[in-house]
Amino acid sequence: MWYIFIVNLNRFFDFIKIKKEEIESFEEFLILSGFGLDFSGNIVKIYKKGGIKDVKNYLLTTLNGSEKDLRIDDISTYLFAGVNGGGKTTSIAKLGNFFKEKGDKVLFIQGDTFRTGANEQLKIWGDRTGIEVFLGKRGDDPGSVIFDGLSYAKNRGYKKIFIDTAGRLSSKKNLMEELKKIKKVIEKNFENVIETILVLDSTEGENLYSQVDKFKETVDITGFFITKIDSTIKPGIMIPIYEKYKIPFLYLSFGEDLKSFEKFDKEKFVNLIFSTYLNG
Repeated sequence: MWYIFIVNLNRFFDFIKIKKEEIESFEEFLILSGFGLDFSGNIVKIYKKGGIKDVKNYLLTTLNGSEKDLRIDDISTYLFAGVNGGGKTTSIAKLGNFFKEKGDKVLFIQGDTFRTGANEQLKIWGDRTGIEVFLGKRGDDPGSVIFDGLSYAKNRGYKKIFIDTAGRLSSKKNLMEELKKIKKVIEKNFENVIETILVLDSTEGENLYSQVDKFKETVDITGFFITKIDSTIKPGIMIPIYEKYKIPFLYLSFGEDLKSFEKFDKEKFVNLIFSTYLNG
């Protein structure tokens, strides 16, 4: 697991105390860890008063309510959203493979009819996992493709359905409106859409604020799937993201292997971020 190297980390949190000459170094560490300037400033104030242990307690308190179990019904449809390159399709493959290995009948639906290569990308993951993929053609109406795909799933007894969508950017207003339409089509005709998951690339830093803002304006996001946790860029930004939006985290993903993802655990997450500082 990605946190396996953190040995007796709580012992560090209990005993490490602050020296004045370390403050600048610690602040630099926070910024490099992705917390952002404002949130880093708040942490430094706590660090000065009570040391690393108080910082950890503050972060864990900030993350109260951030852990969420994926809702699972007998028939469950999961709508995935996120920008291109963030790991959305890979996240679908990982979670779909998890359910397939548990014995569920799984279907992938490609709702991205905008991007060249979108069908091929999801089909590759379908081949790797042995999961059927329902595809339209490039340029088809995404809402119609998804309606047909869900009808196909219902008629053939699929239990877990994963819907991929175009990698929408804030500059692509028509694509954001398309996502809203997709959600309406699904909700009007099917009762089993239980999660709308926004995939966030943890290396994007403060750019994630604008992404979340735009998606929240379009659909009701029920949880985050955080990717690229294994990057050299630490994912500290996710803590102030949660503080602002109060949208819970479902999973953390690291690497391309189908099993390389885990349910979000706030204490392991905080320990992961600070492991370099404490051990280095």
